[in-house]
Amino acid sequence: MMRPRLGRRMGVGLLASLMVAGAGCKKGGDEGAAPGAASPTAAGGTAATPSARPVQERPGPSGAGQGLLLAGGRAADLRVTHDGRFATYILNGQKPRLDGVPPQMLLGELYVVPVEGGEPRKLGEGVTNVPGGLLFSADSKHALYLTGYNPASQSGSLRVAVLDDAKLEPGVLGTAVSYMLPSPDGTKLAFVDGGKLKLGPLPAGPFVDVAAEVGTVQFTADGKTLLIKRRGSAAGGLAVISVEKPEAAPRKLADQVGDYAVSPDGRRVAFQVRSESVRGLYDLYLAELPDQKPKRLAVAASVFGFSPDGKWLARSENGKPDVPGDLYIGPAEGGAGRKVGERVSVFTFSPDSKAVGFLDRYDVTALAGLMAVVTLPDGAPKRVGDRVPNFVWSPRSDSVAFLSRFLKPEYSVDLMLYPLGAEKSEKVHRGVFGYGFMPGEGQVVFRSNCIRNGRACDFKAMELPKKDEAQTWLQGIFSYKLSEDGQRVLATSARMDSDTYDLTLYDVKTKTRKPLDQGIQVPAYFAGKGESRAVYLIAQGPKAGVYSVAATP
Repeated sequence: MMRPRLGRRMGVGLLASLMVAGAGCKKGGDEGAAPGAASPTAAGGTAATPSARPVQERPGPSGAGQGLLLAGGRAADLRVTHDGRFATYILNGQKPRLDGVPPQMLLGELYVVPVEGGEPRKLGEGVTNVPGGLLFSADSKHALYLTGYNPASQSGSLRVAVLDDAKLEPGVLGTAVSYMLPSPDGTKLAFVDGGKLKLGPLPAGPFVDVAAEVGTVQFTADGKTLLIKRRGSAAGGLAVISVEKPEAAPRKLADQVGDYAVSPDGRRVAFQVRSESVRGLYDLYLAELPDQKPKRLAVAASVFGFSPDGKWLARSENGKPDVPGDLYIGPAEGGAGRKVGERVSVFTFSPDSKAVGFLDRYDVTALAGLMAVVTLPDGAPKRVGDRVPNFVWSPRSDSVAFLSRFLKPEYSVDLMLYPLGAEKSEKVHRGVFGYGFMPGEGQVVFRSNCIRNGRACDFKAMELPKKDEAQTWLQGIFSYKLSEDGQRVLATSARMDSDTYDLTLYDVKTKTRKPLDQGIQVPAYFAGKGESRAVYLIAQGPKAGVYSVAATP
């Protein structure tokens, strides 16, 4: 979902705030949650070795630790590789003794262990759970992480570990690295070491110096071109360079650049340049990659983005410091476009790129607008909801689910569904907290009837197209995760006797639930071959450690 762009593209760089489920996780956070859903962090602790048991500081719930123990000890920051074969975690996590760091920030020893079972392998010390401190390559062959992390300089020593070779010692690639990014195919790596950008093949290079005073970078989807965003001390410029011939000097596109976006086909980049006519805002420029000169498309553009197929470019225009601009949609190669909405600050293309959903006449104080949909290339905009804070497209692009705030007869936040082309939207359920579509789009799922400040909710599903009322699948859940095939659900339930959770597997086909374990920390992940296992942490009591359990009916 496109939102106001307030600076450079964050990507996977080192951010000041923490993500609960760190960058590089297979499925992090609460997948079914809309904005506002809670996601507690995993607790850190102390332990002498990965197999040692910590001193029991607080009794854990009876029955905890029913799965396969992968590694003992008070672990935190659990993550799973993209292929689900390995899990990483931080042991002996401690908060840095530095004022001003986020309260959830930890530094500790990084370990990796196969989710099917095996010997834990120590990768390094002084590793942080800050986003960007640990990444996996897209092919899951390599783990990239910063050791000896310095919270003051937000940098550390960059190491690379080959996950399939436990006997091979991790290599050291840089000593003052503040940013790293593997290529989309996982074969190359770009990283910033002491402000200098280096580029080369994984895992050992050679790496060549590309540019100085670099803040962040981004590969195009085909991996052939690298976008370089320079630091403010270098005028905040944006430059482009060929990945295949990095010895050539980067070609500067502009200075004073805000956010930028690369088209999915890698042929174009749209970027903001500080406006000379509207103080405090940015104008939108477009450049063909890798050579064409940038051209200005819009004045005072705060949000913009390409369609998934790379055919369209949507952007706001003529905004003011406190008022979003109007939404225009035009061809990706540039052009005037056509106006489809007013004061738009949030929009999203449908997955098939044939429609756009957006919040029209957006109220920046209420953080809500009118739900509107327009089909491409020339359909008329259709408003289908009021006071909408967020929405999501279905996987098949034939419907939009959104929340709507109703004021009468009493205040309620209800889940609505608009089938594309229908006369109007229809109400799915009243009082919803977190929602989404099942993979394959067999159902729209959501949490409702919440108590205990949202810690215990009914988990419901409505078959599509709508024929009957939503059915209750589970009761008293806190969070949920969906398997990629949409046939299973991992659900957590908040316990009453401790700040831990019970883990349950729900089978969509048979409508049966299977308790997996008790007293875990969220999140838990599907992992293993065919997502056949669940991986999670237990952080309290004598059974603290990293666990794996069968996640099949």
